[in-house]
Amino acid sequence: MIEEISFKNILSFKNEVTLSFEALPDDNLENAHVKVMPNGSRLLRLGIIYGSNASGKSNVLKAIEALHNFWFAEPQNMDSVTMTKPFLLDSTSSKEPSVFNMKFWVNGVRYWYQLTMTRNRVKHEKLSYYKTIQPIMVFERQLEEEQSIVRYNANVQKISSDEQKALLLHCLPNMSFMAARGHVNMKMKHVDSVRLWMRQFMPIIAPERNLSDYSRDMLEENVDFRSYILDFLGHADFNITNMHIKKDVVGFEHTVFNDNGSEHYELGMEDQSAGTNRVLGVEAAVFDATQKNTLLMIDEMEASLHPELMEYIIQQFLRTDSNSQLLLTTHYDGLLRQIDDLIRKDNVWFVEKDKSGVSDLYSLTDFKGLSSMSPNSICNAYRHGQFGAHPNI
Repeated sequence: MIEEISFKNILSFKNEVTLSFEALPDDNLENAHVKVMPNGSRLLRLGIIYGSNASGKSNVLKAIEALHNFWFAEPQNMDSVTMTKPFLLDSTSSKEPSVFNMKFWVNGVRYWYQLTMTRNRVKHEKLSYYKTIQPIMVFERQLEEEQSIVRYNANVQKISSDEQKALLLHCLPNMSFMAARGHVNMKMKHVDSVRLWMRQFMPIIAPERNLSDYSRDMLEENVDFRSYILDFLGHADFNITNMHIKKDVVGFEHTVFNDNGSEHYELGMEDQSAGTNRVLGVEAAVFDATQKNTLLMIDEMEASLHPELMEYIIQQFLRTDSNSQLLLTTHYDGLLRQIDDLIRKDNVWFVEKDKSGVSDLYSLTDFKGLSSMSPNSICNAYRHGQFGAHPNI
């Protein structure tokens, strides 16, 4: 699980911002929202980001995805540019490095990953883990005279000189050590553990993304998901009572009631509404994430979804006993009225862009006086611009 992630000079975020999943000392909705780590840290499973159009809220998701993609990217040569994009709306940031810091938990171990990179060079890369409050280095990489120099902690794992040479040979200056490690036949306990965890991250679900093939594959291949989605659709009042899968064709049985009583009709996925197919895709991703204990990011989650259905999807996600995390962006401010019933105050984040095009990320809990405000008051305060991150219309 992600504890916190910071980034600087990436997309519209010129200055360093931090997204934290650490729960505040508030036991409201504890069982659904909070997972307790071995050191007592309490991590949230849900993050919700608000902001006006073009504020940069989607860029929070894209920054996390950029880090994921960089870990596994295979540049064609040492001169290829990386997929990381710095802030471009001034004369200096494009020449400066982007910086990432992420603290996270894998299999009960707390890790800290640090990365400093330009468009075509990794300046610094380091992985550490914790046994106590002090981090223990696993590896550290520096760029010296256009050459990557990698140091290893022999107290963590002894790596032979041949293995070190093989790793360095594959570690191009514009390539993550994590990607280079995949080319060498050896065991690296901590590196392998975090690589597997990061590889499970799922692509962003954007509003325009067609999820039909993904949900069809899930329905065809996963019996547990078929059972899960039928139960979900039944409770969500979709009139879908069964499904049939024959030779890569998924048919949904709709039950309707008329003068003849109940009748059953089968419709294919292509005959379902855009909203139904959106639900199938989102729920396939949610189910997948909970099974893999991974991060799922959904941009503008309310797209093609009724607000109450969106709330129900979040509710069902939180009911699963999983270390998965859901990070979403939305314009649906009615969700703020569900604070203390469905969501917590520390789930809520805002992104606001200033006149120079720089985005800032901050938490609802940064504001004073929230304890005396009802959920309706919080929602109305946001609508009236008291928390920022709202269009001035």
